[in-house]
Amino acid sequence: MDGGTENTELAGSFTTSAWHRIAPVMVEIQALPLLTRLSDGTLPPEIFRHYILQDAIYLKHYARCLAIVAAKAPDNAQVLRFLGSAQKAIIVEQGLHAGFLTQFGISSADVTAAEPSPSCFAYTNFLLATAYHSSYAVALSAILPCFWIYWHVGEGIKSRPPIEGNVFQAWINTYGDPQFAAGAREVIALTDIAARAASETERAQMMDVFVRASQYEWMFWDSAWRLEAWPV
Repeated sequence: MDGGTENTELAGSFTTSAWHRIAPVMVEIQALPLLTRLSDGTLPPEIFRHYILQDAIYLKHYARCLAIVAAKAPDNAQVLRFLGSAQKAIIVEQGLHAGFLTQFGISSADVTAAEPSPSCFAYTNFLLATAYHSSYAVALSAILPCFWIYWHVGEGIKSRPPIEGNVFQAWINTYGDPQFAAGAREVIALTDIAARAASETERAQMMDVFVRASQYEWMFWDSAWRLEAWPV
């Protein structure tokens, strides 16, 4: 199975079903020009700068979502496991951002002044609203696609022959890194644990937000490729 699905705990687990459910979305994600051009090193710098600035905005809000989800965990063991996996992902991404911001001439003032694109704004508000107003299991399902899809994409690009002099190689290395993969696997496992304790209604809600967040992942990358801005 693709995208690390073999790493879920049970063949019939919630996350296995969820990954199958977003198969059409993953086909579209893998065909995105931004990812194709990033992989072969031909992505225009202005598009990557736009993407990195939007990703910095996204990560600021995503970190808060992770903290909210951890606070809702049903026991200390899950709180600690979740915080640990979340911390791994945030540290890895922050390190990546710091390097690229310097490399592409983006100052801290640029980051501070940047405004979210419509897609970034919609995605982060969806995640924050879900984290605040939903159960632990549902909130966990909403934040899972970011972990899992980035891991899947990074592994896929890393498996191709490297392009010499690719200025985006650090991005590829980050999301294909074992440390990031470990964090993603842990969140997948925690989601399956939560799903087993959830009601049928709650599992349906988990699936709904997992699919929606996956769609937003596509929108986020696509909007960066289009240099999306507010129309009015």
